[in-house]
Amino acid sequence: HAFERGGYTFDSGPSLWSGCAAPSTNPLRQVLDAVGESPEWVQYGGWNMYTPEAPAGFYAAAGDMGEWRRTMARLGDGERTVGQWDRLLEFIEPLQRAVLAVPPIALRADVGAVLTAGPYMGAMADPRIGLRAYLLSGPWSAVLEAAGVTDPWLRNWFDFLAFAFSGLPSDGTVAAAMVYMLAELHADGARMDYPLGGSGAVVEALVRGLRKHGGELRLRSAVEQILVDEADGRCTGVRLVGGRVVHARRAVISNAPVWQTAALLPPAARAAVRATGSAPLDASTPPTPSFVHLHLGIRSDGLSEQALSSIHHIVVPEWEKLTQPQSAAFVSVPSLLDPSLAPEGRAVIHAYLPATEPYEVWEGLTRGSAEYERLKAERAAPLYAAIERFIPDVRARVDVELVGSPLTHERF
Repeated sequence: HAFERGGYTFDSGPSLWSGCAAPSTNPLRQVLDAVGESPEWVQYGGWNMYTPEAPAGFYAAAGDMGEWRRTMARLGDGERTVGQWDRLLEFIEPLQRAVLAVPPIALRADVGAVLTAGPYMGAMADPRIGLRAYLLSGPWSAVLEAAGVTDPWLRNWFDFLAFAFSGLPSDGTVAAAMVYMLAELHADGARMDYPLGGSGAVVEALVRGLRKHGGELRLRSAVEQILVDEADGRCTGVRLVGGRVVHARRAVISNAPVWQTAALLPPAARAAVRATGSAPLDASTPPTPSFVHLHLGIRSDGLSEQALSSIHHIVVPEWEKLTQPQSAAFVSVPSLLDPSLAPEGRAVIHAYLPATEPYEVWEGLTRGSAEYERLKAERAAPLYAAIERFIPDVRARVDVELVGSPLTHERF
């Protein structure tokens, strides 16, 4: 989740964090608490957004509802926009209490849920929850419609929040996740988090917890096949490249993408259907597009007040192209909060096109070829344009430049 080049420490993945600095309902925080380890966290108040209504940018404040209402009124249709926002919050309030009362780590898809989630079921006693509970497992767009949210600016904003959370707009994002996020983001005094040492510090904390509880981490141990008992269909272990077998006493858990996981199964198991339907294991989950990353180490002298106002800057040039290629861009400058990530007088920048880059554009290219390098420069241009919104002379400041493509993702 992090790497070093030229004295700079870069995050290799998205770097928006919340609900992590203290015990909360955030699943990652709950895992950290369960293993008794955590990095040190620093906090900040929000991020800068650049949208068609505000090309020069506006500050999206977390934990300050008064300021957020004023921002909505200015960017949307005044009190009409704010009124629909308030009605939505009233509509989802019982759902928020339910979602926040049941820790995500207690949820599971088998009868064991009676034991893990049962103690929290008292939070579901409100009859209003029962009438609306069906909405939690559906798309967020259904909640917006049920609550009567029709304001164009709000619908665009919620599409953005859903996209930032899941890579899909409101009609493709599960409502429960959005209900949870809104409760956390706008709680009084809420702050955004960032781990000192970067994203790699979170992984290091998880590794410490794993080892502390008797676990073993094996690096460079590629799995060749998942072993399945033909008699009962149970996974019994994995075979590594080179032939070594690692046996599982209870289960095999795969965090690899579903398509790669399916490819590691024996042919008979690969054709098994999901419990809920008729599709093969890997056919019912459509792959998302990939990413383009731009990692920069730059001189930080003379940066503008706007550049220094938050570590995050998010650019949405056109709402209707939110999920299209070469459009929305996320930019992080984490060294503003953690100077150890860059040499003195320097800053580290990570910008990326978030799950909108078609793999097909890159398919068949050879990494390192002239054509590949040309395409990297071309497809990274929107990222430079996004950074130039708040650092106009960024190209003249560059010490280190790295562009990551879908082929980079595939390699690692």
